[in-house]
Amino acid sequence: MTVESMRAAVIAIRAGIFDDVNEPDVVWRDQASGAAAPVTASRPDASSIQCAAFDYCHPVVLVVAGHAGAGASTVALAVAEGLAEARRVLLVDYAEPRRSGLLAAPAIEMGTDGAWRRGRRNRLDVVRLTRHPADGVLPPPPETDDAEPLRVVDAGWSLTCALLDPPGTVVGGAMVVLVTRVTVPAVRQTEQVLAALDGEAAVAAVGPARWPRLVEASCGPRLGELRSRGQVVAVPVDRRLQVAGLTGDRLPKPVAAAGRSLAALLVPARETP
Repeated sequence: MTVESMRAAVIAIRAGIFDDVNEPDVVWRDQASGAAAPVTASRPDASSIQCAAFDYCHPVVLVVAGHAGAGASTVALAVAEGLAEARRVLLVDYAEPRRSGLLAAPAIEMGTDGAWRRGRRNRLDVVRLTRHPADGVLPPPPETDDAEPLRVVDAGWSLTCALLDPPGTVVGGAMVVLVTRVTVPAVRQTEQVLAALDGEAAVAAVGPARWPRLVEASCGPRLGELRSRGQVVAVPVDRRLQVAGLTGDRLPKPVAAAGRSLAALLVPARETP
């Protein structure tokens, strides 16, 4: 590293900026640089996102991260499996393949279909990008045999930044699940994401069901309101998932139960086909 690069890295760390702008899923255009950059420079340009990827002609559940490392992939899988108990669901992963949290989640691999790699997990269809688009334009999810599948999109942190810049341009027509850790820095960042959302959201709080007092004291007005209305679901931390990540095995029962609870908030039983 050059002296300039190390100086920029120290400035970024002090500012709480930890994105590596050299990673393919962060650099969407020609923004690669040897030095750390401000968050605004590392965010994808929202205008480069093809809106067909989030075509609301089909029902969409968008799982977004309230901050980096929130655990959006685990929650997206749990919600998708909860919804798949009553209808056909397509879980869409837009992460760069090397950084996908759902890389090993399918129990059966079913080959590639254009820009997508198909997989199957019990009743759940899972599709992942075969490669990250060089121009940053996201392809629409592949068609399925079902005329109207429910799509659950694992947005992750980098794509979440793009979808919220400018606020509300893309996420307004989707059912949103916002994932946060139960820590002071996490709920503070999550409050900022909630402020940028256009519409309602359910919140998956990864951590203890009973929040520490310091975390509760740091809870902002939007998140506090959602908690009072029962829109926040606790997702327990599982040690096996922390070590092994998501695999083709069944999700731990407490995590699966949290996914079903979130699914019930999004699609009440009376609306289920």
